[in-house]
Amino acid sequence: MAALFDVGSARLRAPTGLFSPDWLYYRKRLWYRPTLALSAGIVSAFYETTLPEAKLVEGLLSPCWVNAHVHLELTHLQGKFPQGRGMIDFLTKMGPERGTASPSAIRAALEAALAEGTCAFVSHQNVPLPPQAIPEGVIVQPLGEFFGLRMQRVHARLRKVKKWGYPLTPHSFYSLSRPLWRAARQESSFPRSIHFFESVEEKLWLEKGEGPFRLFFRRFIRHPRPPQWKKHLRQLYRRVPAVWLVHATEVPQQLMEGLMQRFPRLYAVLCPEANFYLFRRFPDWRFWRKYADRLLIGTDSLANSPSLSVWQSVRRFWMSGFSWEEILQAVVETPRQWISAPPLWVRIYPVGKEAQILPESRAELFIG
Repeated sequence: MAALFDVGSARLRAPTGLFSPDWLYYRKRLWYRPTLALSAGIVSAFYETTLPEAKLVEGLLSPCWVNAHVHLELTHLQGKFPQGRGMIDFLTKMGPERGTASPSAIRAALEAALAEGTCAFVSHQNVPLPPQAIPEGVIVQPLGEFFGLRMQRVHARLRKVKKWGYPLTPHSFYSLSRPLWRAARQESSFPRSIHFFESVEEKLWLEKGEGPFRLFFRRFIRHPRPPQWKKHLRQLYRRVPAVWLVHATEVPQQLMEGLMQRFPRLYAVLCPEANFYLFRRFPDWRFWRKYADRLLIGTDSLANSPSLSVWQSVRRFWMSGFSWEEILQAVVETPRQWISAPPLWVRIYPVGKEAQILPESRAELFIG
């Protein structure tokens, strides 16, 4: 028998049976033509060789994937904003539309991602996430994102976010007034997920207190000052299981090297498709390969990414020199330290003789 999940009009199953894929990601490594026994998606036995009674499966099989950074409340904004305009333009245009995505739009985007094997999501929320927006078979961990530079009404804003019952996280190091930073320093059982060196504009502000953010922040406070983000990072780090620095595309290498060495529970969440859409920049792939065991992968939102599926990013990482073990650790093992995922599997096919991604390769939820 197979466990069934209703996703839209489709019937999706957690597979049951004896399977022998060309390649299998299991126990943090890639296996060639092993045999896997599944019961409703849960591994009941594993053999390093192909058993004659096993069903042959073309391609590469992996546990389903986790998208570690999304903004589901921006799902309705796909194709609405021009590409390559930078952070200030994006923030200005996105502001009035934030939090207005319909449950049906969110559900459709999650269903499409699930069909490609992305089954769990960590979502920054400024409004409550409607339960009807989440399809069966999908897990979403919402985070209550809070921000605000004005001193007025900060406690009312924070009370509103706390009321939802989500773990709290600040948007970024540059977006909080002093009272909100006191809230950010509180203990949390879930990692703090913080936007960090996402753009050149943010880099100029965090490093020198200069650039377009100085003018932008004058809309909210008379004399904006760059944050003491190194101090804030130390304070956050002491009270949470991990800190996730999201994007980190513009962080100087020497600075990031020092942070990764000093803080062993510091992780980076890379969202390459979103960063290229807004800023025409990719992460420094060579640098991040040194810290492959400290990486997660996200998409950001449909306002700046083609899909909530991480498949496009998986392709991007592979073409940039990462091994399958490094890539799949980032979307399978590493996020599962903090977020559970359903017992579903994803298949990539066709793949070449050495498990290469081909132009025609695609990812799909594996149903046996």
